[in-house]
Amino acid sequence: MNKIFIACPFIKFIKGTSFINNDFREFTENLYNLCTEYASEVFLALKREEYGARPLPFYSCAMDLNEAKNSDLVIAIPDDSMGVAVELGWMSAMNKPIVLLLNKNQRYTSLVANIHKVTSGKVIFYENIEKSSLLDVRETLEYYKEIIEGGGK
Repeated sequence: MNKIFIACPFIKFIKGTSFINNDFREFTENLYNLCTEYASEVFLALKREEYGARPLPFYSCAMDLNEAKNSDLVIAIPDDSMGVAVELGWMSAMNKPIVLLLNKNQRYTSLVANIHKVTSGKVIFYENIEKSSLLDVRETLEYYKEIIEGGGK
């Protein structure tokens, strides 16, 4: 697998140039590190901008869209992020596999919760704490690595 795109909430965790949710930061770091075991490149906007410490001087959707186009798979934590919803739209339109991490205790629109019916993918449910999904993410990455690298994409 060449590239994994991680889509997750961003703005709600930034105050000034500080990231204000250490649990989510730790989770995204663990998820990023896990993904590096399966792909030669991993895109996570939070890392690009150093978790808010180095925001882009301007924002370009085109930058993120290009990252999406060059990805084999997306792992998305939609939470309440409209940005992640846009990225899910891009990925489904490009027929990229989507791995959704959804909190069992949160409501999602049918369009998000059922995106795997439009494009290939998997929904992984976790209970309140995102890091509890990492074992299921690993198993899913094993599956997609075999499909993508085995030519069965």
